[in-house]
Amino acid sequence: MTREKLAWLVLLAGLGAVPSCGLDDVRDLPIYDVELSAVPDGAHEGRFQEDGFTYVVRTTVQGGRITDVAIVENRDSKYAKMAEAVLPRVLARQTPNVDAVTGATKSSKVLLKAVENSLTVR
Repeated sequence: MTREKLAWLVLLAGLGAVPSCGLDDVRDLPIYDVELSAVPDGAHEGRFQEDGFTYVVRTTVQGGRITDVAIVENRDSKYAKMAEAVLPRVLARQTPNVDAVTGATKSSKVLLKAVENSLTVR
């Protein structure tokens, strides 16, 4: 590869023009509303695996309302910590189907999918 082609590739990558593996798949991951009246009271654990890491949350439901979402297992990264800001949104809207955190879209989506799974997978 010539230096000129390499320089163009580096420039395009820096501008986000080179697709990243799997990022679009996660960004487009659908997160669904859950019928909370069908979820039994109690703490429910949910998981979602991405990039070889399993994200784990514990969602507590009482009287058809989400009362708490706790992270049991999360990556130790800047983006993972930023993504935790989706949890107050889940509590406020009473659904995992909330907007992701800008700048931490991928980590937000996997946490939200883990919350959805905690409410639906039995």
